[in-house]
Amino acid sequence: MGITILKRRKNGILQNYNSGVLAKMKFLYGNRFEKKKAERKRLLIIMLPAAVCITAVAFFAGLKSVEIVALSLGIPFGIIGFSEYSVFDKAKKKQRKLRLGLADLAERLAVLLDAGVNVWSALVDVSSMMKEQDGALGDELRMAVNDYCGANGYYYSPEEALENMAARCGDASVSTFVSLVLQNSRKGSTELASLLRLQAVNQRTERKALAKQMADEASTLMLIPSAMILAAILVLTAAPAVIGFMS
Repeated sequence: MGITILKRRKNGILQNYNSGVLAKMKFLYGNRFEKKKAERKRLLIIMLPAAVCITAVAFFAGLKSVEIVALSLGIPFGIIGFSEYSVFDKAKKKQRKLRLGLADLAERLAVLLDAGVNVWSALVDVSSMMKEQDGALGDELRMAVNDYCGANGYYYSPEEALENMAARCGDASVSTFVSLVLQNSRKGSTELASLLRLQAVNQRTERKALAKQMADEASTLMLIPSAMILAAILVLTAAPAVIGFMS
């Protein structure tokens, strides 16, 4: 019974992890998700024969058992781990870019709503305004607009397209923006423009905090090369003394 419970927990953890990776990949790659998913599957399949080949080469090279196990497991798991880490890291950076562009999106949409444009037409106009410099948020909004305009081969309702966008992004700020728009479309609120401007103000405050956090992380990363240089200097300085002592 205990072994069965442990197996179920292990399978559940692996399934949750795999679902999490696939969700990040779908958010990250969008229309290229199926292609990237197939590439990940091929990588996982290739790692098994790769581990066998590494084991055979290490065995014929006369390495010890511990070294063989370390190489046969370490190299494949290292490659897979780096690939998975890359997905999570890129998804984290894309989520940050979404937050950085949300204030401008809300402000542009509010201007069009004040001019008398209806919500869905305003979203189409704003998506066409958002260019490459608007980054991830512009891409996500264009994908949502194309979903309900039929450009991607889908014909979702505007509400469904925005809900799909919020689900893809998995970000609280984007979900708040989508909720404001959906409440307006369903309840006919005339205060959406002022609510969007309020959200724009909040997002600009959050953007400043996020920019400060990114600057702190960048300064921390700058310490790594300095530490490596310091270590190299210590090795070069201590090496003659160590060699002299050993001789």
